[in-house]
Amino acid sequence: MKELMLTALALCLLQASIAVADGCDNRSLVGTVAVAIQKTKAQLPGSSIYMESWDGAGHIQYLESDTNGQQSSGLYYGTGTYTIGSDCIATVFYDGDTTRVWNYYIDGDGKGYTWVNGNDTGVVAAGHAELTTRALLVDPASAAPGPCTLETLHGTLAPSGEGTVYGVPFATAGFEFYDGAGNATWVSTVSNGYTTNTYHGTATYTITDRCVASVYYDGSASPAVIFVAPNGSAYWWMNNGNVGVVIAGEALRVSREH
Repeated sequence: MKELMLTALALCLLQASIAVADGCDNRSLVGTVAVAIQKTKAQLPGSSIYMESWDGAGHIQYLESDTNGQQSSGLYYGTGTYTIGSDCIATVFYDGDTTRVWNYYIDGDGKGYTWVNGNDTGVVAAGHAELTTRALLVDPASAAPGPCTLETLHGTLAPSGEGTVYGVPFATAGFEFYDGAGNATWVSTVSNGYTTNTYHGTATYTITDRCVASVYYDGSASPAVIFVAPNGSAYWWMNNGNVGVVIAGEALRVSREH
């Protein structure tokens, strides 16, 4: 009896996995995903953040920024095309370049995808793109209003990560409190493994209706650019200050309060 039950369970699991695989097509992922990654290129550190909007019909629009710690690209737009197979593996081409094939592993629930850079161009990178909304946020030609306002960033978010400063490793963690009206305070502890310091400061911020925020820390004229989830539950960030720092990550909202 026990062997029969185990066999039946195995068959059920197999059928479920086949059902998930057979259920995938171009409509399996619709909406906007966000990513913040650290990577290496020719063994040198770098980082990127990007948002992509997948329309469920084979078309992608993306917004991206990259840095090597000393020079940042700024934000730039691009496009892509995709086909999602019944096995939930997507074949993607960007900006009309069909010589570089990207293969993404689409989540069964349509809430993102797992990826690795397999273009053999010296870049080592991998990660998970997380669905932030079913809306198509990335559309530079659209005049329709987006979902984000200053109030979207409201509460305490907790950025953390490991990175490098001119190649020397460090780690950081802290809190940032956004008041929903364009002001913020922050606290961060930074360690290089031998020395640890804690810092406090203030910031102001703006945000577009398409959920791209600019954060001005401690009176700086050059903002950090972050991509914000429309429900305010998280943001994706990297250091784009061109001061030798390479670090990126996702900050989750941990409280509605300070």
